[in-house]
Amino acid sequence: MTKNPYQTLTELSTKASLFSGISMLLEWDQETYMPKRAIENRSSQVELIASLQHKERTSKAYTDALSALIDLETATILDPNLSKEQQAAVREWRRDYIQAVKLPTSFVEEFANASSAATHAWIDAKESNDFKSFQPHLEKVVELCRKKTEILGYDNHPYDALIDCFEPTMTTKELTTLFERLKVPLTVLLKKIQTKKEPNDAFLHKTCPRETQLAFGKSILKNMGFENSFSRLDESVHPMCIPIHPDDTRMTTRVYPDQMLVNLLSCIHEGGHGLYHSNLPKEHFGTPLGEAASLGIDESQSRTWETTIGRSLPFWQHYFPLLQKTYPEHLSSVRLEDFYKAINIVKPTMIRTDSDEVTYNLHIMIRFEMEKALIEGAVAVSDIPDLWNEKMRSYLGIVPKAHSEGCLQDIHWSLGAIGYFPTYTLGNLYAAQFFEVFAKEHPDWKERVAHGELTFIADWQKEKIHRFGRQYLPEDLCEKITGSRLSEKPFVQYLENKYNTLYHLS
Repeated sequence: MTKNPYQTLTELSTKASLFSGISMLLEWDQETYMPKRAIENRSSQVELIASLQHKERTSKAYTDALSALIDLETATILDPNLSKEQQAAVREWRRDYIQAVKLPTSFVEEFANASSAATHAWIDAKESNDFKSFQPHLEKVVELCRKKTEILGYDNHPYDALIDCFEPTMTTKELTTLFERLKVPLTVLLKKIQTKKEPNDAFLHKTCPRETQLAFGKSILKNMGFENSFSRLDESVHPMCIPIHPDDTRMTTRVYPDQMLVNLLSCIHEGGHGLYHSNLPKEHFGTPLGEAASLGIDESQSRTWETTIGRSLPFWQHYFPLLQKTYPEHLSSVRLEDFYKAINIVKPTMIRTDSDEVTYNLHIMIRFEMEKALIEGAVAVSDIPDLWNEKMRSYLGIVPKAHSEGCLQDIHWSLGAIGYFPTYTLGNLYAAQFFEVFAKEHPDWKERVAHGELTFIADWQKEKIHRFGRQYLPEDLCEKITGSRLSEKPFVQYLENKYNTLYHLS
């Protein structure tokens, strides 16, 4: 039987997705179990897979099949028999193709090799607190990202080209305006909180065995809906979720002996990502309908779980007694109310991933401003440590004592993922706006969570978000779910309601 263009494109795209999965598996291994001396060979492997994937997505057969379905210049659908969902898939295929075909295979290979080497250099540099050893690698990555913006093209700002790779249609101008609207209410709330007495959290900093911490994190993931048959949890320097396939989700966490909360919230956060990717429609794997709508939407799922649920009182009404049984020597005499206050302390911290809900987005603003300046060429890589410290002092009133807790704390720049950081704030905003709808549809959610029920949350997310893949652009999906375009107001309202109560603010 002769295949139609849509079937042909699906097969070719699925092959490219399989290459992507292999690349992700190599990344997971590199971050978890790979021996250090293997990095040179691993960089060559990553370069080869990136090349094969890029060639698959820009081949003549791929181009011919896509061209039969949509006009590559005007985006006019050419096949009247395509369903609404298929038309959306073709729209997104075209979007990806336009980006991919602009990038020469040689550039894709060079970028993959440089980022793989930079990631390994970053791990060593962070461990040894040595920015200078990482600097030449980062200079190469920034140089390639600048080159990428020129290859892809942009209308108003070179950073637009990089943002668009992670959050379709988002622009530097929109983000700048959004951050300006967020900065004032966040800093005002922070200053109010800082006039109040800080809750005691000493009991969160007792030594807890690594295996016990991991076991508790895995028990929460199990209650969220994870099974060993399609997921696993390991350790890495930077927690992550690597979605190879709906039947193969790799999550990692970070364990500190004297900071049990870091691992717990990390597991819940990565679990939010994992649920999204394991709930994507398997029948559409290899097509845009089987992929996350955007990194901002993806992040909204993890932040909903980590903060709105994982830092909520109902969640710990169920889990705190279990945690007390796990660590009786540390927690048996601690009241739930005091534990809840402790896990929601608002206090500027050096590490973004460990920061509270109020200060978290100030960390993102710092990175956004620095990335924009790096791509503009207004800032050199050698300026990063001092500029980072200056912005930390300005935004949060604290200064890192070491690069490892400052400009070397995040993996993203080594991966070449410049333009990624703003999606974290977008994720927070989407999460708050989506959760308003969820709470109206489930007015008893607090009672259910307090009884240990969690899967009904994932079911709602699957129905409203996961099952659509990339059928809708992020803004359109937001409007479909909430009836409104993305706004910072639900997020600000959520924070003010929660922390006015917690800190007894006027």
